[in-house]
Amino acid sequence: MKKPRELVKVGFREQRGTWRVAWWESPQHPGRPVHDRMGARVRKKSFGTEEAAKAYEVELLDKQDAAPEGGDPNMTLGVAFELYFGEKARKRSLGEDRRMAEHLMAAFGKSTRLRDLTAARIATYKARRLAATSVRRKDLDGNPTPLTPASINRPLALLRCLLRLAHEWGVLKTIPSVKLETEPEGRIAWLEPDEEQRLLTACRESEEERLLPIVTIALETGMRSGEIMGMTWERIDLSRGVISLEGRATKSKRRREVPMRQAVYDALAGRPAPRHGRVWPGRSIRTAWETAVAQAKLESALARHDLEAWHFHDLRHHFASWFMMRGGSLLALSKILGHTKISMTEKYAHLAKHHLSGEMARTERPTTVLEPNLEPGAPASDEESTQVVDSTRERRGSSEAEQLIRNQ
Repeated sequence: MKKPRELVKVGFREQRGTWRVAWWESPQHPGRPVHDRMGARVRKKSFGTEEAAKAYEVELLDKQDAAPEGGDPNMTLGVAFELYFGEKARKRSLGEDRRMAEHLMAAFGKSTRLRDLTAARIATYKARRLAATSVRRKDLDGNPTPLTPASINRPLALLRCLLRLAHEWGVLKTIPSVKLETEPEGRIAWLEPDEEQRLLTACRESEEERLLPIVTIALETGMRSGEIMGMTWERIDLSRGVISLEGRATKSKRRREVPMRQAVYDALAGRPAPRHGRVWPGRSIRTAWETAVAQAKLESALARHDLEAWHFHDLRHHFASWFMMRGGSLLALSKILGHTKISMTEKYAHLAKHHLSGEMARTERPTTVLEPNLEPGAPASDEESTQVVDSTRERRGSSEAEQLIRNQ
């Protein structure tokens, strides 16, 4: 079997002149690299020569391929999920995983052995899902629509994760192939200024006094609902104008600081005392939010973006979309939103007017072209033998790329 080389990394450390081997290791399987990093930690070991480091890499990968003692070759899907949920007890999306696990056990059988889940059997399951229709989503004629790629992929991704864990547990010698569907770029939606004002007015008129400042913060920062509701006064610096988010409160598990716009500062500065502990204590605002959305009459926005409903998370898309349409940079947006990869932010790039052509023009260096004067009998002086030609974009007029963008 081809070894999963990505499990172990070998590199040379110039400052120390040593070779280092690094891998992820879980408490359940000490000394053996694992795919799944949930609950795992990075282990490192240094060697004086490349040969020694490579030899240790092979040793680690051989341990990963070998089944540890105690691996039950007859483990069933139901038992595997019990072990999975024991290891993932602190996972944020555990509830969703449980729902998908119930679906998978109903589809394949709770008592089915993991070793009987072949690539062909998984492909047959996927084919049934591709032919299925959604219970909730309907087209304009009221007919059920096919399942979205995301709906098909989520259970498959969970199953793939489970099978990889089973391989690490020593239950499976090989991991069957689980192929996912290609998903379109994520949802992008925004409100026009009049729609945004209607939403804010509805929030202002709500009996839930927390709704307006919470929605204002979402509109002006792009923070997730969980990040906003988990805010504490100890992490708010009104003097610097920043909101600090701890790693445990963010989806990426990384700390970040979110700058305040004036509207956010006003929303927080206007909160009553005491200013310690949670900023928004109390019950959920979900009912108040849904009521405000209904009163705001956002049908025009739903039609424009082909959406069935306007969710709180769409306020994050609204912020990101307008940030780019008003000339913001992708890198800055990525930092504000807390994306771990710039590729996650690139879906908003096309909203920046003249984004690529503007960047090309901004970074172009000034050029001077010398053209010789070829007229017969011309004087040999430098001034008359050459002509300085200005090659700036202004003299050429709009480029074809800029013209295409304007015509969109």
